[in-house]
Amino acid sequence: MSGAGHDGVMSFGGQERVFRIRPARSNTLALLIGALLVPIAGVALATSTPTVSRMVLQASDLPPGFVVVRKGTGPYTNRDVIRDFPALAAKLRRLGRITGYKAFYRQRDPARGALPGVFAFGASVTLYRAARGAHAALDLRAGGCRSNAFTIIGLGGHRPVGPDTLVCTRGKRIGAAPVRIFLVQWRNRRATGGVYVVAVEGAVTPVAALTAARKQNRRMTAQLGHV
Repeated sequence: MSGAGHDGVMSFGGQERVFRIRPARSNTLALLIGALLVPIAGVALATSTPTVSRMVLQASDLPPGFVVVRKGTGPYTNRDVIRDFPALAAKLRRLGRITGYKAFYRQRDPARGALPGVFAFGASVTLYRAARGAHAALDLRAGGCRSNAFTIIGLGGHRPVGPDTLVCTRGKRIGAAPVRIFLVQWRNRRATGGVYVVAVEGAVTPVAALTAARKQNRRMTAQLGHV
């Protein structure tokens, strides 16, 4: 991804932020897109809490050649959300969010790697006190597929990943390159998941994101089955 950087606008909860996208820095892309897909959070505690870091997509779930970007990977706590989007504080408590986790994986060689044209995959998990909070978070227009940044395109005949499954897309330019993002969001009991793929326009279809989402969902089920 070469060329001069440019400004990108992220809208979340009615709040807009402008980011300087520098193509050579994959963590900046992770922050930009990751914040768009993370559902709104809230402040809550749970009696028994699954390990969210074990629920999220792992590098081993992807083809060879994808490596973790440390600065785009880690917990995304309630405090983090309030720090990034202070205006959302009133909504946070209502939804009963416990915590979250996000991950970002870049392909070492997007031109000749296992998935030609793919720059990266990103993923997130958000855990709530109850399924109704998770459902409500996916139904809000503040971030992810229901935000103005994305266009919902439907499943195209593919089976849902889980309840409340959404599939959406957006186009961007990174430097001189036209880029396509496909995002999948869904619910698994009292947790929400999100997986997206970033690729050169025309390199992949939504199936790439759906395939990775199903792998993450199996991890979510394994953890949620313990509580």
